[in-house]
Amino acid sequence: MATSKGRKGSGKPRGKGRAAKRPAVRKPEPFPIDGLVREALAGGREILEEDDPLFAESWASAILGAFYKPPLPFEARQELDASIGPAIVRGAERKANREGLALLRALAAVTGDDIGAREAAERLAARGVPEPSWAAQIGTPAFVSAWAIADPYDDLVGYSMSFRYEGRPPHTVMALYDESLGGIIKDASVGEIPAGTDPRRLLEQQDGGVRVDDLDGGVAAARIARAIARGDLFLDNEWTVDFRETRALLLARTRLFPAAALPETLRTLDAEAQEALAQEFLASPFAPDLAETLAIVDHCLIARCEYGAGDPLHWSPTVVELFMLDYLPRKATLDEAQISAVPEVLSAWVRFALTKRGLEERWIVETEEAVAECAPELESAMGDPESFGPAKAAINAMRAAGVDLSDQKAIDAWVADLNARPLEEREQFFEGFSGF
Repeated sequence: MATSKGRKGSGKPRGKGRAAKRPAVRKPEPFPIDGLVREALAGGREILEEDDPLFAESWASAILGAFYKPPLPFEARQELDASIGPAIVRGAERKANREGLALLRALAAVTGDDIGAREAAERLAARGVPEPSWAAQIGTPAFVSAWAIADPYDDLVGYSMSFRYEGRPPHTVMALYDESLGGIIKDASVGEIPAGTDPRRLLEQQDGGVRVDDLDGGVAAARIARAIARGDLFLDNEWTVDFRETRALLLARTRLFPAAALPETLRTLDAEAQEALAQEFLASPFAPDLAETLAIVDHCLIARCEYGAGDPLHWSPTVVELFMLDYLPRKATLDEAQISAVPEVLSAWVRFALTKRGLEERWIVETEEAVAECAPELESAMGDPESFGPAKAAINAMRAAGVDLSDQKAIDAWVADLNARPLEEREQFFEGFSGF
């Protein structure tokens, strides 16, 4: 944050008996909001030239998507998120012409009117501003069908929802769900369907283990909306540009359906249920008779239930790689015996979990093979300080300082002593422990 500095005397005399007048200082904005609004408002003429409600919706969705999770400090991002929509609405209403009304109708169609676009549009219409040609249709397409395609592990699920505006070819809104990124929608698209084509038939003919299922529209909408809401909780993730630009339109399509109740999933497992699952594994013929087994299984449960999308039985080659080469090095502090036991225990846990899920043997074997492939890299990754997360780095620093990690008072005293040190000294202290 910028600070004002005292200015040396200029040699000019000051008036007697009167305080020197100080210029008003305006707090700098973290981003040029006025310029962003002007750019957004410039599209009014473009959507008026098209006689297509889908084009107007896609344009409005892309405008809003440009401001979704921008690379800004957290406070600035929150301010932008709260202010940009209403600012665009105010600017469009001030235009008081057909362009302004078109902007407002398009924004209202994809926002559920949480930024006041519909009310502003009604005010302009009441003043006699002519409506765009697509105003009566926008936001109200008829539902045609919905289906989903999933890989054998349900790591990736593609949702497809088709709609039709009267007198126009049907269009499809697609959303790609990614379990390994935390159960979010990471990609999306919208487009018209060529006459006589059905991508489902082509996918079913491939022998990639994919599953294609027809879905109730309300169920598809509820799954998509839930995954988007989960993704909104992340500060950052691997969302594509297409997802950002399609997100508002995708949510608008989900709001066309009554709320659908989705079944509870294993994401809701509490600590007691996780312990019961661990004990079920230990009592099964899958569990290796090793002293390290329970500790490693605990990490499997924590990784999936607390840091993953939530399902402790969801394992795949991708999840295995993330667990062994990202989660464990970043979060877990294991001794040499535990590190050596990880491949054997994890392979057993994977077979137990995927058997319970009912996966075919070929997919269980493929996931076990991923464990074997990652095993040679695990030991070096576990010892690389550059991969340590903050919590693990702190634990290693305490151990190096001789702190008894079973003594909470000793831990609290160490943390208090660390916080009392100058920032530069704290940074030097953690050199070699990384993660900070």
